Amino acid sequence: MKKIMKGIAAFALLLIATLGVAAQDNPKFEVPVVFSFVNVHPNLSPLTSFNVFGGGGGFVYNVTPWIGIKTDFNGYTQGNVLQLMGGNVGGNVFTYLFGPQIKRHSGKIQPFGQALFGAAHSNLYASILTAGGYTSASSSNNAFAMEFGGGFDIPVNRHFQIRPVEVNYLYTRFGANTTGYGGSQNNFKYSGGVNLTFGGK
Repeated sequence: MKKIMKGIAAFALLLIATLGVAAQDNPKFEVPVVFSFVNVHPNLSPLTSFNVFGGGGGFVYNVTPWIGIKTDFNGYTQGNVLQLMGGNVGGNVFTYLFGPQIKRHSGKIQPFGQALFGAAHSNLYASILTAGGYTSASSSNNAFAMEFGGGFDIPVNRHFQIRPVEVNYLYTRFGANTTGYGGSQNNFKYSGGVNLTFGGK
């Protein structure tokens, strides 16, 4: 019985040591910096879809070698979403998201997936030519947002990775303050950039 207990204890110590080394091999923190565009589907006639361009960054704290907690901040702008006769409609969108990331931190290609939840903020503005001259209006909204997807990183060295592809389904639920419109927007998001890594072995 004593030999069995000693064997179990030795195995447990070896396992703990192995996990400690594996954890040190992985970065403790990641900072992605990306360019991004979103194909927005507002479900509001005559706006069936339009693109907004921008970018942002985030921060990942890796709790285990596979699982991290991610915060993500992105901003987008479009100066002429809808051309009107003698005017235009444009706006800005900002997203603030938080959630788990699963990533393999080894190999020449390191894939990851994520599920993020949070909020989005939108500023819309319009300028329309009328018989009395130009009329301007603006509106701002806050909405629930969530994002599911993933991509992969290509390590260049211990602290620098290239992120060629990240694709996500971005869900938002904006309403228009002045019209009573409320609906879901099912959007496609593409990002690409770099990922900076810190900590670990």
